[in-house]
Amino acid sequence: MMETARPCTKDEFRVKNFLLDYDRPRDFVTFQHCGTTVAYLIWRLFWALFHVVCIILSGVYSWQWAGHDPQQQVKWFIYLTDWCYFVLTVSTLVDAACVIYIYFCRTDIRNDISNEMTWYLKANWVIFNIANSAAVVVTLLYWGLVYTGGSVTVIDVFTHGVNAVYVMVNLGVTSVPVRFYHFFHGVLFGITYVIFTVIYYAAGGTNHQDKSYVYPVLDWSDPGTTIAYAAASILIAMPLCHFLLYGIYALRRCTSRQQSASYPV
Repeated sequence: MMETARPCTKDEFRVKNFLLDYDRPRDFVTFQHCGTTVAYLIWRLFWALFHVVCIILSGVYSWQWAGHDPQQQVKWFIYLTDWCYFVLTVSTLVDAACVIYIYFCRTDIRNDISNEMTWYLKANWVIFNIANSAAVVVTLLYWGLVYTGGSVTVIDVFTHGVNAVYVMVNLGVTSVPVRFYHFFHGVLFGITYVIFTVIYYAAGGTNHQDKSYVYPVLDWSDPGTTIAYAAASILIAMPLCHFLLYGIYALRRCTSRQQSASYPV
């Protein structure tokens, strides 16, 4: 039984929505407006493969920014861009794994009979939230703070552009929900990365140019300025990007023609 989509209400801001409870798990394995479970499975498999290929290529072609010294190329692992793209890739792989498992083993969820929010869907949701916010933030930070002109590689375009476009398109066509309060998932991810850069700096780590920082804006030899940049990125930029994505989700719900009468609030 379907009903006309409802706009977001104050119910979204209940304290319970900090948690991962959700009573329509089928929304994690279907499109919002149309399509079949098989089509959705193909969608997830395609993007999982796409991002796996892209992240492998970003490592293979690390010589484009690190030179031909393997000791510099391995510093791929210190950059926020690569952390974020790695999380995005993991998210698409977990998405695909959940859809495959539910398609073949949990027909009750696939047919919208069960309202059990399983542990793997909860884990998927957390990774999804982190990957989405991180993709948008890293794209904005790269072009706003890091890029200083010069040539742009194909890998740059994919890891600082296509990633954010994918997030918004995927969010616009799938039924996966976004909770307003789940912005803190991305904040915790950001805090984790900043802590990593502090430890890396304290241990004498350098970037691919042998500078004593990962990014100039995260130069811990000037802690005052660095803390200001880090705090603004984590406590302002990350939540704002999540709220943007929540707005896309809310708009999607408002325009949906396939809302169930039992849609959770």
